[in-house]
Amino acid sequence: MTSTELRVTVVDADLVASTGMWGDCTDSWQPPGAAWVGRLSALGVPYDVRADVTTMPPPSGLVIDPTGRLAEACTDRVLVGEPPATAEETLRVIAEHLGAIVVPDLRGVLVLRLDDPGAAVKEHLRSWAHPAVGPDGWDALWAALDGFGRVSVFCCPGYVLDDGTVVDSRRQLPDEWAALDAGMARGVADLECHGFTHMHPDTVAWAGADDRKTDESWFRELWPPRSAAEPDVDTQVERLSKWQAAVGSAGTTVVAPGERWGLNTLAAAERCGFRLLNSWGICFLDRDVPTWSSGIGSPYLDEPDPGLFSDCLPQVGYWHDRDMAVHGPAWVTEQLDRWRDSGVRRAMSFADLAVAYEPIDAALVDGEVVIRSAPDVPLRVVRP
Repeated sequence: MTSTELRVTVVDADLVASTGMWGDCTDSWQPPGAAWVGRLSALGVPYDVRADVTTMPPPSGLVIDPTGRLAEACTDRVLVGEPPATAEETLRVIAEHLGAIVVPDLRGVLVLRLDDPGAAVKEHLRSWAHPAVGPDGWDALWAALDGFGRVSVFCCPGYVLDDGTVVDSRRQLPDEWAALDAGMARGVADLECHGFTHMHPDTVAWAGADDRKTDESWFRELWPPRSAAEPDVDTQVERLSKWQAAVGSAGTTVVAPGERWGLNTLAAAERCGFRLLNSWGICFLDRDVPTWSSGIGSPYLDEPDPGLFSDCLPQVGYWHDRDMAVHGPAWVTEQLDRWRDSGVRRAMSFADLAVAYEPIDAALVDGEVVIRSAPDVPLRVVRP
């Protein structure tokens, strides 16, 4: 009987030595090792990372040598250099070396992200002021998702009053939270973390500031731009834990208000049990080192692009509750129709995506693909 493990080992001492994070949220050029783990993570290919091939046990499956430094490998399956230009080509190359590869089928998937429900930004920041989304707007969103997929609502359960007092957003915005509860009851929405209040943690200082209604830097929470140094991990754990306690859920994903985050944010989110962080790309927090995806972008919901789905990776479409309030109940439905015209087959929440990226254990046994364990999602078997 011949058996080949359908997985990859990336051998790169430089990568192992860099433990802050692997990759870059902007998905710009990366050293070959980081480019490989970003691509493999985005695809859901099972992989390990090690500094050399002598570490026991010997690597199984395909060995990737990004830097070309290996004098010899303990397997005849070695791939040298940078990953191919596209994710689809990457799967084909891996399958050629292994005989097959098994990944979650994420072709044509749009991960939906709605920011800001529950937050007081719409009341206090003049340049962002807008009315609350009405019941018809929420009903239209839930109806648009029926039969299509699910959305992650990145909400803030702490509401800041004009005097700086923080109150329960549910009590301040009962109609908004009733609508969110209805979306969850219908099975089309999940709650995810957009900070506790979306505002500078020192709300008393904000309340006494002359520019409190005009300076958007007051409306950033995890790493407030008014702070020269990033808050430490414990401070950010406290903010994220407040969100979890208020919502009554561990959550799976963090979106930092105003994209203001740092390495301590990643560490704090991981410590709190979050599995993903979304900025431009997706950061996998549950890896040995926080790892940014390569090839997954986050375009605005009104910017559909057929080119994004010419490859086999999911994309994140995001918007704010302000768009629904300003543009009316039909806006989201119209945008989702445009995305379908651009190649989207189905929508996912981040909770769904976290499940899809759970480990796959598969092997090629006498020419047959044997899947020993995998998430309960559509899978794709790629052969040469």
